[in-house]
Amino acid sequence: MSTLSDIEVSSALVMDDQADVCRLVVRQLEQIGLSATGICTKPELVAALERAHPDLLLLDLSLGESDAIEIFRVLSEQRYEGRAVLMSGHGAPILEHARRIGERSGIAIGGILRKPFRRQDLQALLVDMPSPVRSSDAPAPAEDDPMLLQTAIDRNWLEFWYQPKINLKENRVVGAESLARIRHPERGVLSPAAFLPSAGVDALHALTLQAVESAFLAERRLSAVLPQPRLSVNLAGHTLHYPDLLAQLKEIRDIVEGGSQMILEVTESDVIEDVIAAQEFAMRAVLHGFAISIDDFGSGYSTFERLRRIPFSELKLERSLVDGCSRDRQLRSICQAAVQLGHDFEAEVVGEGVEDIADLETLRELGFDLVQGFHFARPLPLEEFLKYTASRQDSQG
Repeated sequence: MSTLSDIEVSSALVMDDQADVCRLVVRQLEQIGLSATGICTKPELVAALERAHPDLLLLDLSLGESDAIEIFRVLSEQRYEGRAVLMSGHGAPILEHARRIGERSGIAIGGILRKPFRRQDLQALLVDMPSPVRSSDAPAPAEDDPMLLQTAIDRNWLEFWYQPKINLKENRVVGAESLARIRHPERGVLSPAAFLPSAGVDALHALTLQAVESAFLAERRLSAVLPQPRLSVNLAGHTLHYPDLLAQLKEIRDIVEGGSQMILEVTESDVIEDVIAAQEFAMRAVLHGFAISIDDFGSGYSTFERLRRIPFSELKLERSLVDGCSRDRQLRSICQAAVQLGHDFEAEVVGEGVEDIADLETLRELGFDLVQGFHFARPLPLEEFLKYTASRQDSQG
């Protein structure tokens, strides 16, 4: 059982425009065993941050002449690296909107407390809160190098890691999503955020071909553990315009003797950008034995009419709509609607970014078919993914 020693917070600041509330929360923190100070105004916060940055900021949403949204900007300007816990008597939807605005501002939101709350509620939140990422631990910001991906391909720095996809009804691994990584000789392992945004179309096309080849080869090894493994590969939207793309994918499949149906993931935003190209590619891909997944659904605001044009068999709900669905009635409603939509299209519905048991159980209750996320496993190098899958299979008999 988690105890006070699990709380990795040494200093805390409480900000509420009501002085009596400030004193109450400070007292609760002190009873837990933490050093805390209370403030009521924006100038007091600025002065406090000039002296030192606390590990934790408990922040009320309504602050008289100010508000939490304005404070997020202050924290961002001050490069605040601790965690912010949001406090309010407002309902869950308002708190969740505030959480998302804070995260979009670059603030690490450590949790939410509905007023009034008990000391036990506060302590439980602190015990379960992940440690804040310090600047010394954080990866160095990516350089805006449009040639990084092409260089990685030319120098054989490219790797493909796999994040397990879990069948909710059977609670077992059924496949994985392939995710690219660069193992840089100086900067270490780089995620797609470091090299995809600035990459050129030719490099993205080469990445797609390598990803498909690696996935087919991985599938052959995975077949020893899973019956008919289902691996998926992301396609960059611009690569859909390559006239020979499908022929190249088929050629790779023939050369490596790929057996199962490869899933090609096309983001919703790419569908919106050029629905005709997406429709033609998807239709041909399905006719030639591939499957199509609409990835990041909910991020592009597509119309249902556009979806009707794409022959997809999988609908992946964007992680920002999944994270927190157990405690946010509006997110739950969106998830529920997505399940009905996907099933009406005779497609399986996947929840991305599942990180806690409460969200997982909500998705199970709503009828999601598959899930993936840190709750089960982060993306893993192939050897580790194979071990993870074999271990789960053995544990389930």
